Amino acid sequence: MLLKQNPLCLATTGLITVALSLTACGDNEAAKGPQGGFAMPVDIQEVKTMDVPVYSSLSGRTSAIRTAEVRPQVSGVIIKRLFTEGAIVNKGDQLYQIDPALYEAQLDSAKAELARQQANLNTAQLRYDRYAKLIKTKAISEQDFDDAQATYRSAEAAVLVAKANVKTAQINLNYTKVYAPISGTIGRSNVTEGALVTASQAQALATITQLDPIYADLPQSVADHIALVANIKNGSFDPNKNGNQVEILFDNGQVYEQKGSLEFSEVMVDESTGSINVRVKIPNPDNMLLPGMYVRANINEGVQKNALLVPQEAVMRLTNGKSIVYVVNGQNTVEQRVIDYNSEINGNYIIKSGIKLGDKIITSNLQKIGPGAPVTPIAPETKK
Repeated sequence: MLLKQNPLCLATTGLITVALSLTACGDNEAAKGPQGGFAMPVDIQEVKTMDVPVYSSLSGRTSAIRTAEVRPQVSGVIIKRLFTEGAIVNKGDQLYQIDPALYEAQLDSAKAELARQQANLNTAQLRYDRYAKLIKTKAISEQDFDDAQATYRSAEAAVLVAKANVKTAQINLNYTKVYAPISGTIGRSNVTEGALVTASQAQALATITQLDPIYADLPQSVADHIALVANIKNGSFDPNKNGNQVEILFDNGQVYEQKGSLEFSEVMVDESTGSINVRVKIPNPDNMLLPGMYVRANINEGVQKNALLVPQEAVMRLTNGKSIVYVVNGQNTVEQRVIDYNSEINGNYIIKSGIKLGDKIITSNLQKIGPGAPVTPIAPETKK
C-alpha cells in the first residue's frame, strides 16, 4: 500500500537540502587559495634583530696544570717510603730515603782531604813568606823563591778543590732524601723498600699531579676563528673582555659547578687537525676533574649586534645536509630559503645568511606544505 506524502514536508526538506548545499559551498570557497587551491593555515614569525650573547661550544680534554715525575739524583737502595699513595703532598715533603751510608763516608773522606790540603797550604804559606824575606837579601836563589811561590799557589788550588769535593759530597748526601718538587696529589709508588735505584734510570719513583686548578685544551676550527675576527673588525661583534665566563659540562651533559676562565688561544694552527687550541683554566677544589677527562665548554665570546634569530622548530634539514626554512611571500605562497647559522640561544638559531629582516618565517604545519603552496599566515598577535 502506498503512503501519500505531505507536500508541505517535501517543500521543507527541499529548502533544507538547498541551504546545506550552499553552506558547504561557502566553506569550500573560504578554504581555497588565490588560484582556487586549499590555503593551509600556518603560524608565522617575523624576523627581527636583537643584540645577543654569543657562545662557542668547544669540546676537548683536561690536563694537569703541573706534573712532576719524582726521580732519584743519586744511586742507592731505598730504605724507606714516607708517603701514602694517593695522598696530597706539599712541596718539600720527604718522599723516600735512600741508604745514606756510602755518601756519609764520602763526605767524611772529603772533609779529611780538605783538612790535609789546608795543612799543606799552611806549610807552603810559611815557606813562601820566609823565602819572600830572604830573596830581598839575596840569601836564596830566585829559583828557590819561584819554587816556594808555585808550591804555595798549588796548595791554595788544592784547598779549593777539596772544598768543592766536600760540597759535592754534602749535596749527594742530601740527595739521599728525595723530596716532593711540587705540591699536588701523588700517585702510586713504582718502587718498594729494598729496591736499587740509579740516578740515570728511566722509570720515575712516583708522579705528582697538581689538579687545582686544571686545564681544558679545546680545539677551535680555523673557519670559526676567522669569522670571529672578521665580525670584530666590521663592528658587528663586541668581544667579551671578561674571561670568567666559561661554562663546563661533563660528557653526560651535567654542568660543572665551577666556572672556568679563558687563558689564551694558540698563535699557530695544528697542521694535523687544522684547528687552533684554546686553553681554559678551571677551579677544581674537590678534584672532581681528572686529567684526560672529556669535557665541553660554552665560552662567552661577546655580543653579536643586530643578530637575526629564527626559531629552531622552523628549521628543516635536507638529505644533502643543508638547512632550510619556509617563508611566506607577498602572494601568501611558500618560498624555500637555504640558511646558514653559527650558534643557538634560547631555542633560536643565530642566522648568518639566507634570510633578511622582516621575512615571515613559517613555524607550523611544515610537513603539510611545500614551495609554491598557498597558505593562510597567522601572526602571533592574532592568535587567541
